[in-house]
Amino acid sequence: MNWKSTSETSSLVLRVSVGITMVLIGISAYRDFAPFVANVTDGLGFVSAFATVWAYLLPALLIFGGIFLSIGRYGYISVLTAGTALASVPIGLMLKNTITGLPLPDMMAAAYPSMVWIIAFYLAVNRMPEWETTVSESEEK
Repeated sequence: MNWKSTSETSSLVLRVSVGITMVLIGISAYRDFAPFVANVTDGLGFVSAFATVWAYLLPALLIFGGIFLSIGRYGYISVLTAGTALASVPIGLMLKNTITGLPLPDMMAAAYPSMVWIIAFYLAVNRMPEWETTVSESEEK
C-alpha cells in the first residue's frame, strides 16, 4: 500500500470503518438477542420459524464479513457473507410488509438506511486494489 496516495489511504479508512461497524452491529444484535429476534419474527406467522433461524445467522454473517473486510483478506468470503447479510435486510423488510400488511412508508423508512450500508459496502469492496490483484493472479493460473 502506498501511504502517500490519498486514494489508497481513503480506501483503507472506508474499508476498515465499514468492516468494524458491521462487526459491532453483529455483536450488538447478539448482545440484545431477545429484542432482535422479536423484531425479526414479529407478525410473520408461518414464516417465523425461518425468520428465527435467520435471526441467528444474520449477526454471524455481519461479524465474519466485517472481520474479513476490515483485515482485507478472503475477499470472496467477505463479499458473500457481508453482502448476503446486508442485502437480506431490505428484502426481509419488504417481505414483512407483504405478509403483515404494515404500511409501506414505514417499511421503506426502515429499509433506506440498509440501502446506504449496501452502497458503502460496495464502495469499500470495489476500491480495494489488493483484492483486484489477487483475483487477476488466480484467473491467470
